[in-house]
Amino acid sequence: MTPNSPFFAARLLILTVVTMQSAFNAHLTVADDAAAHFSTYAGSLIQPGEGEGEILRRFEVKLLSHGSESFFHVIDDLRSGCPWPESFGDAGPAVPPEKVQPHLVYSYDSNVYVLGLPPLLVNLPQEIAPEATWEQAGWQMTAIEKRSVNKTDAWLVEARERRGRRQTLTVEASTGQTLRAEADIFMGQGDQFQLTMARSSMKPLDADTTTRLADLQKELITLQSVLKRRPDAHLAELSDRQVKDVGSVVEQLTKLSMNTPLEELVSHIRTNNEQQQKRLAAVASRATEMANADAPQFSLSLVAGGKLDSSNLHGKTVVLHFWDYRDAPLSEPYGQTGYLEFLFNQKKKMNVEVVGISTNPDFQTTENAGRGRRSARKLSEFMNLSYPIGHDDGSLLQSLGDPREVKGQLPLWIVLSADGKVVHYHAGFYEVDAAQGLKELEAVLAEQIRRK
Repeated sequence: MTPNSPFFAARLLILTVVTMQSAFNAHLTVADDAAAHFSTYAGSLIQPGEGEGEILRRFEVKLLSHGSESFFHVIDDLRSGCPWPESFGDAGPAVPPEKVQPHLVYSYDSNVYVLGLPPLLVNLPQEIAPEATWEQAGWQMTAIEKRSVNKTDAWLVEARERRGRRQTLTVEASTGQTLRAEADIFMGQGDQFQLTMARSSMKPLDADTTTRLADLQKELITLQSVLKRRPDAHLAELSDRQVKDVGSVVEQLTKLSMNTPLEELVSHIRTNNEQQQKRLAAVASRATEMANADAPQFSLSLVAGGKLDSSNLHGKTVVLHFWDYRDAPLSEPYGQTGYLEFLFNQKKKMNVEVVGISTNPDFQTTENAGRGRRSARKLSEFMNLSYPIGHDDGSLLQSLGDPREVKGQLPLWIVLSADGKVVHYHAGFYEVDAAQGLKELEAVLAEQIRRK
């Protein structure tokens, strides 16, 4: 890790903030240190039906608390659930909504849903009484009654949200920590589900573990910031830059996490990063094989009607963008087509052409091809795309190297030089700079334009 690296800069910034906060928290007593503990929650996503319904997903949540600071880790399905970079974060009512919040990722009816969990901590009013109301993170909270849960004083709280969702929370009176929660969840065409969660254990932490966990949490939050992913991201793939950033700190994370409640999280980060490195190496090998190869001749049927033959693109720098081009579900990274459209409008006067190529399986069967065309047209209209979108029988993607064959993913971006050679092969989404858009792709095009 060099002093000029983005990870070092972000880490220095957070450590500076932490130092300032330590002065503010200097009044914490020994009793506060002794109060450090971690709680474990067992949860289920349930589809109502006969009896108790069908459990669609089981999950766990770990909550680490020390004084006024709390940290969560959601253990979701490792293959299709919440990706690890978004599975942890600071917890509590004071955490701003734009930060990562505890959630699940679940696929239902061909759509991917980010399902927010009930609050792990509730900011109970000091003068709480039955029918007292307050707001927390967009939810209207109402105290119903005080009760005893396993000899612990607690409040039954009902929460409502403006869209009609409801939650029922049992909250520990002394700490504001949720003991039990039930929440309405809606997916698909208004289909209703239930999410339940209950604290199954709470254990104290010794001084050494508390200190190491505090350091580990700072490292994890810094890494999360450096990765620059959206808080609601649901794709597990990381870019080459992100994988390197993880690799630069994984040994330190491993050391700090040994024999702590977050050891499982760090072990998963290490294993996942090794898998990501292998995936990227395989894709890089495919890109090397394709470098400077002659692009195959092709003919595409355009969703707007007509044909597009590669012979008509001779002499132009061409971006081929392989993606499913479906209007539903609109899932990440569909928004990158907007950046591609912006780039196309910037460069088309410089003899640059962009061609979208749909990989929607509907185009592979005659009876579904019409549905595929309608879907692509709807997406094009929704995103206001002016570049052509076509399809073939899949042979063009196959001849250029489908990244999915080496465990890569779509979209695939290929740039052809004016003389028809492959000069760029990129599988997966680009890291988008809000100010500069598809910076990496733009640099490739600029180089090709310069060479003309």
